[in-house]
Amino acid sequence: MSMNKANTPGAQKATSRKRSDKNAHPRTASQQVKQPTKADFKRENRKKMGTGVKYVLVAIGVLAMVLSVTSVACSGILNQVSNSNGYELTGGVAATVNGVKITEDTVTEQIMSTRSSLGYDSDEDWANYLASSGMTPESYRESVIDSIADQLLVSQAERDNNITVSDEEVDEAWQEAVANYDSEDAFIELLSQIGYTEETYRESLSQNLMTQKLYDAVAPVDDPTDDEIIAYANENLDTYNGAKRSSHILIKVDSEADDATKEEAKQKAQDILDQINAGEISFEDAAKEYSEDGSASNGGDVGWDKLSSFVEAYQTALDGLEKGQISGVVESDYGYHIIQCTDVFSVDGEVTSIDQIPEDLRDTFSSSIKSTKQSAAYNDWLTKTREEADIQINDMPSDVPYNVDMSKAGSSSDDADSSGADTGTDSASGSADGE
Repeated sequence: MSMNKANTPGAQKATSRKRSDKNAHPRTASQQVKQPTKADFKRENRKKMGTGVKYVLVAIGVLAMVLSVTSVACSGILNQVSNSNGYELTGGVAATVNGVKITEDTVTEQIMSTRSSLGYDSDEDWANYLASSGMTPESYRESVIDSIADQLLVSQAERDNNITVSDEEVDEAWQEAVANYDSEDAFIELLSQIGYTEETYRESLSQNLMTQKLYDAVAPVDDPTDDEIIAYANENLDTYNGAKRSSHILIKVDSEADDATKEEAKQKAQDILDQINAGEISFEDAAKEYSEDGSASNGGDVGWDKLSSFVEAYQTALDGLEKGQISGVVESDYGYHIIQCTDVFSVDGEVTSIDQIPEDLRDTFSSSIKSTKQSAAYNDWLTKTREEADIQINDMPSDVPYNVDMSKAGSSSDDADSSGADTGTDSASGSADGE
């Protein structure tokens, strides 16, 4: 439901060295793909009401570098990419990963793409950015190579574990996402508003499924125990205590509609509420029959407010309800709601029994615990895989276009740096991963 920011690099040497892990960027699901957030959909869909609190945790775009690395890993060389941006490419090999060559031009294109997107066109601004991020051209280059190397190792592991994703699996994930909206066309339209197509979304679903299968293959973990779930609930009680689950019936009307149209919609909502209060129809059946929101098929259920972000009018009305209570007609930007509070999670003191935690919140806590444990196990696997891999990084050529005399740092406005300081190594890693 969518109601819901100084040293001058030396010349290239003919030697090579084993790569260091100090700038490693382990691949995690969150680093690999951009997931659709509630905020993304809320910004682009303020006038529409979808079920939004049940966004399937899937990717929202395919990372160009991930797909590039995957497609060439078997060929023995990561080829240079085309350049039409006015700077010179040097050619040569930047690194090898178990015999697979990563060309210098591939690395250069990734770094220059990031530099351009950050707006650091002058050498002074670029030097300031690197310095504020605690980097040099050499260390930035190494972090990019590290990320590409990790992708090659991951791609090899996917092949070694025979990990594939079928069209049927992607279709199923697509339908799960579509089910949260009024129609498939409405979902596709919403994706287009944030810059994606059905094709790119499906590709990202496939990549996300591949990533999860790899996690399960190389970093399997057991489901959390009841004691672990109880401990998690107590550790996060300040966040979840007082959470309310709700269902609603929505009669849509545009916020800019004329008064007569609004009054007609409001009266329709009031008539439905009168039927419910008179016992002529249950709230759930009324939602299925009358609600114009995607949640109608689920009896109007939109989940827990602590797991979503509702518009202010809706949240304010829900805050005033106890379990089982039904609101009056509530107006929001989407139209007119009738809201029922269906459950409350409230603990006095601390959780001592698993039965105190509603089942769906229990599932949420369990998923979070398992995800944390699996990410740690995966990173341990990746660290070990790196250590066992034959990764050689050649020295940086002196004439790559991102090379800069670091003594220039501080010679231009201090503004050149601070905007990038917070994105330092993330930008390097993101560039290498194609974000």
